[in-house]
Amino acid sequence: MDYAMTVYESEDALKRNPADTERFERSYAALESVGIHIRRVMCSSVDDIDTDGEAKDIIEEEGLSSLPISEYERVSISVGEYPSDQDLADFLNPPDGTLSVDSQKPPSMGNDLMPACNCGQKKR
Repeated sequence: MDYAMTVYESEDALKRNPADTERFERSYAALESVGIHIRRVMCSSVDDIDTDGEAKDIIEEEGLSSLPISEYERVSISVGEYPSDQDLADFLNPPDGTLSVDSQKPPSMGNDLMPACNCGQKKR
């Protein structure tokens, strides 16, 4: 199965903020219903993260208390909380009406700015 996103979580993370967890569970189910799959990995140690990405680095530095962590293309988009519906909509582009909000803009991955042009500058 192809996964659009990965969420690393723990039993403690599920209990820490019940309202956030419940909202994410609803969003997860809504995305699944339209064929958008999020991989969920229950972690009890850093060894449960089987890919190299920012989540592994964050957990190695900050520990499991930094969970949940959401990754899109191995870049973390949320740390310490589940991704918002707006993040889910913007990154995963579900059909309008699937989540509580619709996609507003394409996601920014890294620095989208081009380097400044040095053309026309005189050498000294």
